[in-house]
Amino acid sequence: MRVLFTAWPAAAHLFPSVPLAWALQAAGHEVCVASRPALAGPTTAAGLAAAPLVDENDLPRSVGAANPASEESRRAWSRITEAMAIDPVDDPVATHIWRLHRDYVAPALLDLQPADARPDRPQPVLDALVRFCRSWKPDLVLWDPTMPASAVAAGAVGAAHARLLWGLDHVGWSLERYARRKEELGEALSDEDPVVTAVRAMAERYGLAFDEELLHGQWTVDPMPAAMRLPTERHTVPMSWIPYTGSGVMPEWLHEHTGRPRVALTLGASMRAFSKDSAPLIANLLEALGEMDIDVVATLDASQLEGVVQVPDNVRTIDYLPLSQLLPTCAAVIHHGGYGTMCAAAAADVPQIVAMDGDAVMEGPISAAHLTERGVGLVLRHEECSVDDIRKMVTRVLEEPSFRHGSQALRRDLLASPSPAEVVPVLERLVAEYRVAV
Repeated sequence: MRVLFTAWPAAAHLFPSVPLAWALQAAGHEVCVASRPALAGPTTAAGLAAAPLVDENDLPRSVGAANPASEESRRAWSRITEAMAIDPVDDPVATHIWRLHRDYVAPALLDLQPADARPDRPQPVLDALVRFCRSWKPDLVLWDPTMPASAVAAGAVGAAHARLLWGLDHVGWSLERYARRKEELGEALSDEDPVVTAVRAMAERYGLAFDEELLHGQWTVDPMPAAMRLPTERHTVPMSWIPYTGSGVMPEWLHEHTGRPRVALTLGASMRAFSKDSAPLIANLLEALGEMDIDVVATLDASQLEGVVQVPDNVRTIDYLPLSQLLPTCAAVIHHGGYGTMCAAAAADVPQIVAMDGDAVMEGPISAAHLTERGVGLVLRHEECSVDDIRKMVTRVLEEPSFRHGSQALRRDLLASPSPAEVVPVLERLVAEYRVAV
């Protein structure tokens, strides 16, 4: 069969799907990844065919994560947030899950599927996807939760389709919770989640009936550790997270042993893109680590090192090194809490410290809550920590056996679900059930 993956144009969205794409290819299926041209390089570097869609320069500029929301949109989100009735004190994790949906996931979606789109007007990404699907004729579309246009394109050609998560199911959890609130409040709540508005317009453009499948897929492939998955009513196919973090030449020094423990410091591509002032955090981390009897590999680029007067002698900085190469050589990792980094560290059985700067609204607080609850690591809240506090945290995760035991348990949880190869026959059966002739 032919399987089309769709991904929002960021490596963090592509990489979690690569092991399943490899498993499908190894089983004899044709695989292609559709996204914006910016993702073509990482896609082909992973040995997968790339189908470039609309360039960002050709997309509308009125809405989306890269543009400020309108006053009307801000007021609507404020009303919707109030209606969600989540108490940040009683349920801080749910608060962060909703904020991540509202402030990052939904705007990322609206970069490609604008909420103000009308069925009678061109929708560049949706129209390009439909054209490609009509030409390539996929049997299955596995789509990024931030690209529900993929579900509409699949429906237009009768392909089976499912969401493939790259982290927790923020979209599914948030949409379900808000739908329940609308039922409870009735006419007192008239606002519709902008995600629903956008997908409704896309369905109408191609003459499809709007239903839950266009929001949630006919099923969902979930690679997150079972204990961390969000409760939803979705049909879920569990899959173990096999870390793929890019490819690269393995440096000669990587497997050299100095007799000292190695600690990785990585703040992720998302911190480079979204955190405009991480310099104080980086400076304090380097100062703290530089005084310790350890070796440090810090994946920091020139922009993150700008203003750093001197990198300590025991710190090696490198712009990029795949975490799947680096982390197995480490005794601990300090990171920003991204799901990909967290799972890569879990697979390598490495204790973790999540470093958060200010009022973090990315996935860091969610990952940190799970890791501390499981005894896998600690949370470094920069505004509350001195340089000496940082040193004490690193010493604890390196020396206290409980953190190693916690990381071992998380690794078992991560690998307890079926492997991508074992998921392939499940997908084959589901495609036979859901695919329709058009």
